[in-house]
Amino acid sequence: MPRRSELFTEDPFYLPRYCGYLPQFKYRIGKTYGRHSVEILTDDTVAKSGKYVLTPTDADPANLVPDGRVSRLKARSASFGNQNLRAEMVPGYTGYIPKREHYFARTYGDLCKSAIDMHETEQGRFAQKQASLKKTMALQTGKIRPTTNEEKRSLTANHITPLPPKGKDLLHYKSPQEFVPYGNSYSMDDSNKMKWFKSGYTGFVPRTRELISLGYPVQSNRGLVQFTADQKLVHELASKPSIPPLQRPSRGGGPPKTRIYPSDIGMVPHYTGYIPGYKYQIGHTYGQHTINTLKLPATART
Repeated sequence: MPRRSELFTEDPFYLPRYCGYLPQFKYRIGKTYGRHSVEILTDDTVAKSGKYVLTPTDADPANLVPDGRVSRLKARSASFGNQNLRAEMVPGYTGYIPKREHYFARTYGDLCKSAIDMHETEQGRFAQKQASLKKTMALQTGKIRPTTNEEKRSLTANHITPLPPKGKDLLHYKSPQEFVPYGNSYSMDDSNKMKWFKSGYTGFVPRTRELISLGYPVQSNRGLVQFTADQKLVHELASKPSIPPLQRPSRGGGPPKTRIYPSDIGMVPHYTGYIPGYKYQIGHTYGQHTINTLKLPATART
């Protein structure tokens, strides 16, 4: 094995902090780990494996077998298609790799290389079949003239492309089991069996707040039925002549709306505003303590 440089330890040697087994290393002292590893690996008297752990990277390229996968994947990289799939896939890529499920028990790079190469081979085969079919159609329709015997044989094929229609009016087949959308659940009739929502639906379902202890499909059905009835009632009332609203009777003798502290009644509990003198009152309810807090005379109360 040739030496790389005078500045480096001659090969073969192990790098410092190498945790693998090095025979007779514990019996050697006084030198660096690299120097001891060189002496042990080059000493014929030391029993050791004939293969080194660190594979040499300066092998002769002429002795290497060319990998056909790399040439096909390089052609893919030169195209303007998806550049995520290439010959050098980095471990940790979480995207989809076609045909990867057919390969296992390999390193990530070699696995991806084989899977992508298989995908590219199939895509090329499909492209050739498609081009052959287009060429056959062009020959049989007279767009191009045959020049070889194979092209001439395609003119006498049993099935001429494109296939001629048998009738003028084309009939479209409609299966009786064809799925028909149910429609909107809000606008369905009350007798429709599909007027409900599936369990797990997170949208708004009207009139279901008061319905409890029911399954979600039953609850949503009853809510939708009630919602439909309410909408019909609203439309019926809107079509009738309008009725003037009733006038609310005025409270005679009541306190003005602008007065904060009434003198004839107490304040509503949980009122958080300021009440004069309330902190000195004890022994009664909140309403009793807040009657006439301003201490107005009787003449001013009326």
